[in-house]
Amino acid sequence: MAILGPVISAPRPVALATPVPDTASFDARWAEWQAKGAAQDRAFRRKVAVAAPFLIVIAAVVIYLLIGR
Repeated sequence: MAILGPVISAPRPVALATPVPDTASFDARWAEWQAKGAAQDRAFRRKVAVAAPFLIVIAAVVIYLLIGR
């Protein structure tokens, strides 16, 4: 009598970067790398531009409540 446990399969590996053909030149890969970095930088700056005013107002209220009274 054999006891069989649950079958567990490993998840498939996920590509961390956009695949670039091996025939692409260094300059093409470098330009793609820089474009990806610029896009991530723009996304981060948008998030900070939205979050910063809220954080400043919250900090001002907390400081006023702790020190202003």
